[in-house]
Amino acid sequence: MIKLRGMAAALTTLALLASGATTALATDEVSPQPIGVFSIEGMHWILTGQVVDGELEQVPDGVLVSLRMDDGQGGGNGGCNSYSTSYEIDGFDVTFGEVASTLMACPEPASAVESTYFANLGQVASYQSGGIQMAFLDADGNFLLEFDLAPEATIVGAWVATGINNQQEQAGVVSSDMTSQVTAEFSPGGDLTGSDGCNDYFTTYQVDGDSITISDAIGSTRMACLSDELAEQSQWYFGAITSATTWSVDAAGNLELRDADGALQVSYAPAA
Repeated sequence: MIKLRGMAAALTTLALLASGATTALATDEVSPQPIGVFSIEGMHWILTGQVVDGELEQVPDGVLVSLRMDDGQGGGNGGCNSYSTSYEIDGFDVTFGEVASTLMACPEPASAVESTYFANLGQVASYQSGGIQMAFLDADGNFLLEFDLAPEATIVGAWVATGINNQQEQAGVVSSDMTSQVTAEFSPGGDLTGSDGCNDYFTTYQVDGDSITISDAIGSTRMACLSDELAEQSQWYFGAITSATTWSVDAAGNLELRDADGALQVSYAPAA
């Protein structure tokens, strides 16, 4: 039996309370019981711990593993690669299908975390959830994976561009060593300011759920760009943001703006 600690122990305590148990826990080794009915679907989960060689270990700092489950399809980031899988839920029983992922080479410790995570998903037999925390267990009731609910997504804040749609007939999102010179700051009041790589700019935006409208009445300082490439990037950027109709923030905290056809216009990472 794996010794429980951290979130797993908290979930087990909640399970005992939910089942009406009144005796204080005298050991950190207990049999997990189902917690009340909390949905685990339709939310972003961030892995905080997993079983490695029989021991429950925390995910190393700097490695982000995420999971979202919707209508029988799950996926996210395994620590380096994007992945997808199918799943079935029956009460508190849950099983995952074969994992498919991109094939990027991963540095350590992300590579080891990812391979262990994919293997652990294949052993999942049931779940427990406290609403903002979740754990997957194996067929013997041992904890395999621990998750926290990801923070609620917001567009408000400062961002640095990582990719910009080139607004050409064969449109595509491009990035270079100049891309990070483009920034955006979305204020709570609807102002959008930043740098286009040449000049400071300012405009307004409105959001309604995951929909966004960015005004094409964009003002800016009028300094000459230092290169033709920066001037071209500026034109791409303004075309991209004014084409955007939806926004989303993924479990890793990155912002994407897409047009009405779902084409990516700008991707951003949070500003340091």
